[in-house]
Amino acid sequence: MWNLKNKTIVISGATNGIGKAAAIELSKENPQLLFTYRNQDLANELLAEIKALSPDTQVHSVYCDFSKQDSIKKCADEINDLCGEIDVLINNAGVVNTSYHETSEGIENTFAINHLGYFLFTNLLLQKLKGENEARIVNVSSAAHAFVKKMQWEDINYKSNFGQGLRCYGQSKLANLLFTRYLAIKLSTENISVNAIHPGGVNTSLGSQNKAWYSKPLRLILRPFFRSPLKGAESIIYLATKQNDGMTGEYFVDSKIHKSSNYSKNLEEAHKLWSLSEELVGQTFNI
Repeated sequence: MWNLKNKTIVISGATNGIGKAAAIELSKENPQLLFTYRNQDLANELLAEIKALSPDTQVHSVYCDFSKQDSIKKCADEINDLCGEIDVLINNAGVVNTSYHETSEGIENTFAINHLGYFLFTNLLLQKLKGENEARIVNVSSAAHAFVKKMQWEDINYKSNFGQGLRCYGQSKLANLLFTRYLAIKLSTENISVNAIHPGGVNTSLGSQNKAWYSKPLRLILRPFFRSPLKGAESIIYLATKQNDGMTGEYFVDSKIHKSSNYSKNLEEAHKLWSLSEELVGQTFNI
């Protein structure tokens, strides 16, 4: 097991679900832990819980609204100021939308948070991950990437074909895999591994803001079939703590390498997504 004591872990979206479970479990190893939040009350609850369980862990909460690029930039600046280096970055913040709406930048909300949030946040923190010491990036994707066969380049927002949002969500999770594999290649000469995970069906608040297919009655019916947040976080914890085995650019399910769609391995499409992402965030990242 990789010793996390005194290492620095950054995790986005950690105030509920698998992010919270991962944060609590990893805090037991006494790292410096920084997590992002949108709800101050939930952040305070998590801070108190971690301090009670792991009093020797240094823990900080940093506000971030991943639907707003300015908020991501401000959050990244604050984290960069707090950290000398980052050993583990866990991109977990996510959303499911069943109705169409755009961010202030004119980007469909699901794609903006689930993909561009990972893309911008990671690139803004990347210098803190680079160095002589090993570092790790873990991206929370989903088997939902198979909901779509390819990226819908002609209408990346799904504005003309949003439906109930399932395909749009699937596209954002497909983007997570394309981003993971392309970033792994870009960082192949660095001591940084980049891997993605599928947490499984987890009983969390993801999607609870919607009232359509993920309504409260449906959640109650499906609850017995869901795994716990801690079970869903196992692959995150595994990748954050396993001994270095050189694995990078892979997709993990239940802490094992798993097959993803053939398209998710298409590096030409991954390059196209990287270029589009730079355009949408208005920055070029030379790695």
